[in-house]
Amino acid sequence: MPKKRNPYASAGQKVVGLYSLLLFTGRAYSLGQLAGMFQCSKQTVLRMVEEIELTHRLRLETWVEGRERMYRAATPRQRPNVSLSIDEIQQLLLCRDIVWHWLPARLREDIEGTIAKTAVLLPEYDGREAALTSLAGARPKGVVDYAKAQDQVDAIMRALRDRRICEVSYHSPDRPKPRVLTVAPYQLLAYREGLYVRCRLEKALDKPEDFYDPTLALHRMKKVTMTERKFRAIPAKPEDASGNGFGLSRGEPFRVVVDVIPKAAMYVRERIWSPDQKITNKKDGGLRLEFSANSRVEVLNWILSFGGEATLVEPEDIRDEIVRRVEVIRSSHRP
Repeated sequence: MPKKRNPYASAGQKVVGLYSLLLFTGRAYSLGQLAGMFQCSKQTVLRMVEEIELTHRLRLETWVEGRERMYRAATPRQRPNVSLSIDEIQQLLLCRDIVWHWLPARLREDIEGTIAKTAVLLPEYDGREAALTSLAGARPKGVVDYAKAQDQVDAIMRALRDRRICEVSYHSPDRPKPRVLTVAPYQLLAYREGLYVRCRLEKALDKPEDFYDPTLALHRMKKVTMTERKFRAIPAKPEDASGNGFGLSRGEPFRVVVDVIPKAAMYVRERIWSPDQKITNKKDGGLRLEFSANSRVEVLNWILSFGGEATLVEPEDIRDEIVRRVEVIRSSHRP
């Protein structure tokens, strides 16, 4: 008998999960997206949809978009009677506090007001002080000042929501002046101490396989102008959400092999560098790490950040570049 994709979720749990997802988000999902989210086959999703329509009396809207069958819950005539617990509001605060340092002042004020409104959903209103007490914080390094990019943040958020094509004046570090890109922004990403926008070039909307989707740093957008043109939903790739490979850039994947000395072994062992990583322990307390990466530049910088406590074994071309960089560093630090 073939192994279940998710052996820890019963059929009933998945039906309830699908019901909640469709009812409370109001979003449209493709059959393929739902199968991926619930780790089951498309046939299983179809059976779950049928059960929801028959048993839970939730009317679903369905249509074909491109080659995908889409599903969305129709707006119910009567709003569901729901409440939030103190723990659930605390979870919202936790998410807020982790990303707080990225947000410009105006967006911070909006989020503060939105979370404060959730207190009215508490079953016992006297618990609002405990629910709204912050318990977490962040200690970032080299934070980007997004107060200078408030207008760009606002425009990108609206474009993401309304699926509007934008003209972006973008200043990349390898160009002396900004250039204008016409893109369809479809996903906001948080990476290290910055915010990035995954986009699809307008000319690639019809033939995405002929182009790559650029990832633009939000703080390098000098101006964002929304057009009246709209685009169909672009599903985010699974690797964008799960971080299937090391690095933000989505280049061709390659294998990395690194030897780590005992002093840095605990740090490396505690973390997941890619889902398919392999760690081999050494007798001296060190280890060998093998993982998949997408960005050669980021692997190079990551190895250099160890200051000699990690040795790159493969790929050889990055090893050669490390040697060149070390010589430059030695030369620039001589008295």
